[in-house]
Amino acid sequence: MACSKSAKNKVDYFSNAPDIVIDKILESMPIRMAARTSVLSKQWRHAWLSLEKLNFDAGFWAVTKDNSNVDWRKGSQIISGILLCHSGPVHEFDLNLPCEACMTYRHWISFLSKNGVRKIVIRNCYLKMAITTPIFWCSELVHLELSAFNLNPPPTDFIGFPNLKHLVLAEVKFITQSSFSSLIGNCRMLETLKLVNWSGMDHIVIDAPSLQTLVLNGDFQSLAFGNLRSLKSISVCLKTMPKNHTTTVATIDAVNLLASSCQLRYIKFDGHLCKLFAAGGNIRSSSVTFNNLHGLCLSNLDLSNFDAFRYLLSMVECCPYIKKLDISVISSQNVGQNIVDFNYNYKLDHLREVIISGITGSSAELKLVEYLLAISTVLENLFLKCGKLGIDSKLKMSSALMGFPRASPKARLLFLEK
Repeated sequence: MACSKSAKNKVDYFSNAPDIVIDKILESMPIRMAARTSVLSKQWRHAWLSLEKLNFDAGFWAVTKDNSNVDWRKGSQIISGILLCHSGPVHEFDLNLPCEACMTYRHWISFLSKNGVRKIVIRNCYLKMAITTPIFWCSELVHLELSAFNLNPPPTDFIGFPNLKHLVLAEVKFITQSSFSSLIGNCRMLETLKLVNWSGMDHIVIDAPSLQTLVLNGDFQSLAFGNLRSLKSISVCLKTMPKNHTTTVATIDAVNLLASSCQLRYIKFDGHLCKLFAAGGNIRSSSVTFNNLHGLCLSNLDLSNFDAFRYLLSMVECCPYIKKLDISVISSQNVGQNIVDFNYNYKLDHLREVIISGITGSSAELKLVEYLLAISTVLENLFLKCGKLGIDSKLKMSSALMGFPRASPKARLLFLEK
């Protein structure tokens, strides 16, 4: 009797979980698994149909495979069915798009544009095609990420994305030079912009007063900036060298302008860009100083190019307040003692950490290490990541490094394994 009464008084916490708990549980599940929770209880029956985050990524399409081929019709029907039965807003939509489903996804985006969508991520997996027009109707977008699409100019009645803060475009082909400028022209809230491996746009102009993070990884002939007063981080990697000297000068001027026009705290330039700057004249000659910079990364440097080597030294001296310096080397050689002029009177009074990757033990690399140790008064750690280097070569290099004078009594030389 007592046991029976006790059983009646027990509360089914799972079936009677608060809505916020149910939502958190469902959001952590793949969409197909979330759908299966409808059999748990009356309260769970329709909960998954009001999810604000819908994820149809590679994992979703994998379970539709038939004889190792994706059943795109089955997958498309499932997505259409979920959206048709969905109640409430959809704030986030993540989609891997098989090329065969391209005719259907336009309707999905049209549905989202009327349901308050704030984040859209679409990866076009197999075939480049034009982004569907309804994407421009999503006026509440905060985050937009597109991969492998052709981007036509927005429709004439497009007024911009007034709330957009994060824009990522990868493997995108701009059909006209104005496609990009028309897209971001009225995105005054944009904080993060990443362009990766694009095509169809040789001359990049960026005017975004709220932009804080800029990443450019691809090919361009020239780069120009408008109002970037809020910019704090910039990363520019060129796949190949520009050929036009006039546009090269424009790019150098644009980057130099950032020293006085914004509050940059982090810069990453790759080897091609450094070589371009070196060919255009020493950056130091224009009295450029990045006074707010805390982190400097120069990647894929060819120290066999003496102009690039001098540029490296000049760039370091243009950043008197850096705390972390990251350098990666792809090629270097032995240099004469006086080929490069080292200004040992210059001091870095804030640099605490240096990482140099790809070390092979050449005299160019050793002179660089010697110089950094001599001018860094508060340096704590200098990490060396060796390239293809035998044990004997590493021991010989270690012996040379130990003999270098150090401006900082706390400076340590540490070898890191890959």
